[in-house]
Amino acid sequence: MQHYRVCEIEWSQSGQHMQELETTSNVHRTSPFPFCNRNRFKAVIFDWDGVLVDSAENYRRAYEMVLRDAGACVTPREIYIREGQPTPQLLAALLALRQISATETQIREMVERRRNYDAALGPREFFPGICDLLPALRASGQKLAMVTGSSRRSVELVLTPERECWFDIVITADDVTRPKPDPQPFALAAERLGVDPECCLVVENAPFGIQAAHLAGCRTIGICTTLGTEDLQRADWIVQDHGELARLLAS
Repeated sequence: MQHYRVCEIEWSQSGQHMQELETTSNVHRTSPFPFCNRNRFKAVIFDWDGVLVDSAENYRRAYEMVLRDAGACVTPREIYIREGQPTPQLLAALLALRQISATETQIREMVERRRNYDAALGPREFFPGICDLLPALRASGQKLAMVTGSSRRSVELVLTPERECWFDIVITADDVTRPKPDPQPFALAAERLGVDPECCLVVENAPFGIQAAHLAGCRTIGICTTLGTEDLQRADWIVQDHGELARLLAS
């Protein structure tokens, strides 16, 4: 795991543009993302919640609300540390920790209520800069995928057809039978991209996602949007925010 602290690229505070700085390296002059070339990455795979979409607060509050209805009070970290699991499994795990039993029917009802709570808390939006970074990566020749434990129904609230065109592949919970931390989601993404997993870079904000990516044979960047560095130690690189992510990719 490496912490990243350099400034090869200026990233505007609004995230509206990137301005490349001069460098003496021939590699840097010919590629906007020499980090990817140097590490032989041919594809970048992004998680959804907390990586592409600024959804952490709504995500957490919706879980807190539906669990409180069931008599369970949870901490934010308990939710974020399990991010990547399908909603039924996450709810069942947190209830079990409190020795609260729930039938499959009750869990399904909780899933629907959680979705409704989330929608009522307001729309989700992409993090600043993402709408510039993704097209720039594609223009540089990188293949792009998005892999999420969320359902296609939830994703499509934000991922319009125009935005989905940024990605070569989108994998949701509806496409797999073994969710994170199983490697199946990332292995499937690599297969559909036609790229060896060792040439895939995964950007994740949760331990389950990092574990799944490594098991699939990918390397990872952990981004600290919901959890601290101490929870993302298994990532190959760690960045604090999207500005550092952009600078790392451009280094």
